[in-house]
Amino acid sequence: MVFKNTKNDTQALLNTARLYALTDVRADEAAFEKFVSEIIAGGVDIVQLRDKQADDQTLLSRSRILKNSIATSKRNVLFIMNDRPDLAVLAEADGVHIGLEELPVTHVRQIIGSLLLGVSTHTIEQARQAVLDGADYIGAGPVFESKTKAFSKLAGLSYLQEVAVEISIPTFAIGGITEERLEAVLQTGIRRIAISSALLKAENPKETAKRWKKRIDRG
Repeated sequence: MVFKNTKNDTQALLNTARLYALTDVRADEAAFEKFVSEIIAGGVDIVQLRDKQADDQTLLSRSRILKNSIATSKRNVLFIMNDRPDLAVLAEADGVHIGLEELPVTHVRQIIGSLLLGVSTHTIEQARQAVLDGADYIGAGPVFESKTKAFSKLAGLSYLQEVAVEISIPTFAIGGITEERLEAVLQTGIRRIAISSALLKAENPKETAKRWKKRIDRG
């Protein structure tokens, strides 16, 4: 039996989350299971399944693997599905994350009910609107140029400073954040970080996650 968080659990876990990992489906099920098990053991607080190329069946199969990896780890880690509120419900994820080009927040909320809802934002106006629309957390970025996603314009460190001052819901800085750039991000006042390639391309994902988590916690 797979452990399922309640709404109170998920909100509490979100409030204390610091390191947010985004992963694709990897080469196959075995590689995916190995990777997610390692980053969970390394200390990530949230894992988002994000793969624009994967079909629905693959996403659902990886969801089952991820949920089992979380359950067997004995750690309370949140599972977020990217873009797909329908699959988030089917997979019994803890929440869904959407971009500004996806369905409106109010419509997504009708689909997912009490699941967590995250929204990508690039300006302070978008962040304010996400709060008003009822988002549980936001992603703020892109802070720097990213290897996993192309953007026509960067939000930059100045946007993080605005969010740190004004936005009260949990905010995760995202976009091209490397270990060398982490200190500059933390100096904005944001203490929650989302990373993808830093873990996906790491030789030792577990130790890399541990290192990131330690630095973020240290502030």
